[in-house]
Amino acid sequence: MAWWIWLVVAFAIGIVEVATFTFVLLWIAIGAFITAVLSPLIGSVWGQLLLFAIVSTVLLVATRPLVRRWRQRRTYPERRETMIHKRGVVVEEAQPGAFATVRVQGELWSARSDHPLRRGQAIVVRDATATVLTVEPAEEE
Repeated sequence: MAWWIWLVVAFAIGIVEVATFTFVLLWIAIGAFITAVLSPLIGSVWGQLLLFAIVSTVLLVATRPLVRRWRQRRTYPERRETMIHKRGVVVEEAQPGAFATVRVQGELWSARSDHPLRRGQAIVVRDATATVLTVEPAEEE
């Protein structure tokens, strides 16, 4: 196969990769590009196809775990993580272990505490799940 056919294939797959952003087709496009570069040295179409398959597979297998780790890396903390150590105020009081309602950064949250919480009492967030904050009474300044 002519080198320019491999170059067209690499370019077309590259465009699809940019549209989907899956990081799978990227390695196949690079495999097609490397095959385009080396195709003048390999006259057989089967040899070119074998080179394409080997290069694409090696790139995919070698780099997929790195890409997966990179894509899973969070660049921003989740909202609940930003709540820890924030101060708030009790809106609805509760006894230890029961749910209270607290206002932290202008938002109402369900909260639990090992201490009794009184309406208007200042609190500090010690832990957070997706829906419930664990709070303690704030030390008076």
